Amino acid sequence: MLALSALAVVVAATPASAAPQPRTFAPLATFAVAGEVAEILSATPDGRTVLYTDSELGQVGLVDLSVPTAPRQLGTIDVGGSPTSVAVTPGGRHALVVVDDTTDLTRPAGHLAVVDLHARSVVRSIDLGGQPDSIDIGPSGVFAAVAIEDQRDEDVEVGDVEGGLPQLPAGSLSVVDLRGTVTQWTVRQVSLTGLPGAAYANDPEPEFVDVNGADVAAVTLQENNAVALVDLARGRVVSSFSAGTVTRSDADTTDDKTVAFDDRLVAPREPDAVQWTLRGNLVTADEGDLAEEPSGGRGWTVFSPAGAVLFASGGSAEKALAAAGRYPDGRSDDKGAEFEGAEVTRMRGTDYTLIGSERGDAVLVYEHGRDAAPQLLQVLPTGDAPEGLLAIESRELFLTSNEDDGSISVFGLR
Repeated sequence: MLALSALAVVVAATPASAAPQPRTFAPLATFAVAGEVAEILSATPDGRTVLYTDSELGQVGLVDLSVPTAPRQLGTIDVGGSPTSVAVTPGGRHALVVVDDTTDLTRPAGHLAVVDLHARSVVRSIDLGGQPDSIDIGPSGVFAAVAIEDQRDEDVEVGDVEGGLPQLPAGSLSVVDLRGTVTQWTVRQVSLTGLPGAAYANDPEPEFVDVNGADVAAVTLQENNAVALVDLARGRVVSSFSAGTVTRSDADTTDDKTVAFDDRLVAPREPDAVQWTLRGNLVTADEGDLAEEPSGGRGWTVFSPAGAVLFASGGSAEKALAAAGRYPDGRSDDKGAEFEGAEVTRMRGTDYTLIGSERGDAVLVYEHGRDAAPQLLQVLPTGDAPEGLLAIESRELFLTSNEDDGSISVFGLR
């Protein structure tokens, strides 16, 4: 089923005498996928086939995006368990799907389903040694990195905190060596315990991973409020740092049906998604998760690889949502807008950073020509609860997978 999204809301303007503004994104289609949910996205190198995970039905779905205004379902592939993320190899032959097989959180389990996209079938299943959350394949195509979260039980009380840490077994990073044929691929584990900057160093809880051109993986340890950098070729952590604390006086922390950014907020950032910028720095979407309410940074941050804060959105991100009528006041006493997803891309010579608000049902679009000074361009309304963000640079498209209404929103550069 197709329907045009609401018009994008442009929230930043420039005087006519200024230099030409970067192009912005326009809604092209909202596509209701087959199945229950659409969570994480990937695409074939030509940008014409999009894959999405459906954890409810244990499937990966395929969508024909040859005509962006008219997406078409191509079918689904059963992968067993609960798929949490997907990535397509640079050559386009295989999709790597990480699948959660856990039935008891004290005994986490998961596997990597290798899908042959020509045959549209699973050709190998590889044990991952734990419960996976996120996967990314580096541009080189040599390694895939999988965040093995081994997530906590949110009903268990630790240190007077429900769902608190530590809760063993500890998570780790799985490195998949993709050299040779599929039957030759191997997996090795990289320990993430004992890292400087982690709040609970013996229980890292890795959440999201992004691999750069040098095959270094940035890994968020969300509940630990930390980020680790892992050299995939050598299979070792090269550095880690705390994501730090946000201290603001312009937050809305009260669910009172009134949007007023005049409350004090002191909270760990607890980043979810992470992306390398085109200049070698890191963007994090600071959702929050473990800390008692209120929780999370309620915005996004640019870090240097050493952990220095180059840019922090402060209250500006939530205020932009409010100006566009997208701020979720009912979540003010929890994690606010819950900035969960992030994507970094370059289209037509302009660098963009896109930050997804799960509770605001929207994406903030920034021109990111300087890592220390991104400029807000627009707020894009999406489907319900955008989970995955995907830029298809070759076709000048941007997509979100919207978990709560099982849809994919498609936008094009205009």
